Amino acid sequence: MNSTVSNHNDLRHSSDYLQRYTPEKIAGDFTGKHIISVEQFDRDDLKILFDATASIRKRLKQNDRGLLQLGAGRLMVTLFYEASTRTDMSFQAAMRHLGGEVVAASNGVQFSSVYKGENLGDTVRAAGCYADVIVLRHPDVGSSYEAAYYLDRLAEQIGRKPLIISGGDGVGEHPTQALLDMFTIYDFKKGFDNLMITLVGDLKHGRTVHSLAKLLARYHAQNTTISLVSPPTLRMPAEVIEYCKASGLTVYETEELSEVLGKTDVLYWTRVQEERFANREDYEAIKDGFIMTPPVLAQAPDNMILMHPLPRKGEMGTPADHDLLDADPRAVYFQQMENGMFVRMTLLAKVLGDLWV
Repeated sequence: MNSTVSNHNDLRHSSDYLQRYTPEKIAGDFTGKHIISVEQFDRDDLKILFDATASIRKRLKQNDRGLLQLGAGRLMVTLFYEASTRTDMSFQAAMRHLGGEVVAASNGVQFSSVYKGENLGDTVRAAGCYADVIVLRHPDVGSSYEAAYYLDRLAEQIGRKPLIISGGDGVGEHPTQALLDMFTIYDFKKGFDNLMITLVGDLKHGRTVHSLAKLLARYHAQNTTISLVSPPTLRMPAEVIEYCKASGLTVYETEELSEVLGKTDVLYWTRVQEERFANREDYEAIKDGFIMTPPVLAQAPDNMILMHPLPRKGEMGTPADHDLLDADPRAVYFQQMENGMFVRMTLLAKVLGDLWV
């Protein structure tokens, strides 16, 4: 079934497209599908993706030159309305490892026709006239849905369908980050059943934790608990919590990491963002309870893994603390980052042709 949108004559804001545009489910076939939400995936799709990613990783580490044929003759355009060095480099590296080419706006999107007032729909269609796939990072929730809608309309005119992959959608979703996070957990823990996965920090605004929680729900893991550790002002949105509970996940909320750290299998650390507080005193009152340091990690189980979407700042202590944390075998955030390239390689190969990898 084709993606659908209702009467679009009155559309004005990116967020409108969240209700009016429905991305296609993967349903075992990635070919020709936009990747804009974790809700496109189910358990079987994730198994397909993880198996293919493990194969891609093995082949790349063995310097398999056959990988260069998977993206040969294909072109990816990156449109980043927000700075994100890691996501941008990860996608570019992924495409080049597949033998494809990459084009980015000279000096960044801010110096393109966007500066002249061009709207998102026109910008992505212009890019779609040249590209096979576009990676979009944008500050507005729903922007990737809007881009997908207009690329579908472009396909009706030019006879081929350029694809959009979301590189982050405001405070909404970051689907490829969630996929790489899930793969990292799968890789280290050999599954998702019987785990306590603890998410810490700014759970209100963090699109990485929103997408990860929802993707865990999509997997329907058995006997799995998501522990949410945050100050009251930065709680996980109620709709995400209900989404998880409806899938059978147990959800536990607390302000105290000590309540759950000793039972945690996966600890996903994020920053409590000072700029989100209207009153600095409120921030000062809670900030020290949400800093990962070597003494805090020392209280965690020996087989736990510590994850972080990066970049990191003071939420993991001082630079000296960083060095000590990095040396701990439980810290897997750089493996997590490398896995991001492998997952994005797999997604690109499969949406561009559902190639066996």
